[in-house]
Amino acid sequence: MTNGKIIVIEGMDKAGKTTQSNLLEKSLISSGKKAIVVNFPDYSTFIGTEIKNFLDGKRTYPIQVQHMLLSANRWERYEQISNLLKDGYIIIMNRYYQSNLVYGISNGLTLEWVRNLDHGLPKEDLVLILEVDPGISQSRSSFRDSFENNLYLLNKVLTNYRILAEQFGWIIIDGTQQIELVHKAIMNEVSKLLKLDLPKQ
Repeated sequence: MTNGKIIVIEGMDKAGKTTQSNLLEKSLISSGKKAIVVNFPDYSTFIGTEIKNFLDGKRTYPIQVQHMLLSANRWERYEQISNLLKDGYIIIMNRYYQSNLVYGISNGLTLEWVRNLDHGLPKEDLVLILEVDPGISQSRSSFRDSFENNLYLLNKVLTNYRILAEQFGWIIIDGTQQIELVHKAIMNEVSKLLKLDLPKQ
């Protein structure tokens, strides 16, 4: 049994996940909750370095190995995540295993195979997808990694986020809105989970 919660902020690259994760953390702390952002991939580890290398085109791995490394990167944080939950923290995941599912099937892997990589990780309580058009995603950065640079892949990612959201009950939020409106939409969903009283607008 855990006292904490896991809230996942998902979406394709440059959808605003980091900005919204940090805003959510700030709002939850202001409301008296213990909250922390955990970012994936975590490039600070050895495995994270390999992930960064293949995303930057400095290493070549089969697609199965790429997704295994992405999963292993989460398993590196298993103990920390479990302890935070026991301590009553609301963990805001800036990406979690949902990314592996979406990008994995978009790369031609089966959903069952990719799901098994993360079987046993602490389960999420809420998944919020920030949806943006792939063209917007690409326009938000002049530097793009191997996943971000593939518009064909990103279009499949967009479709598969929608398909899996329907299948698993993830909530899609329009990530093209102003930052404040995206945050408000996120807080509306989070307040339902945590039974927060939001100030009247």
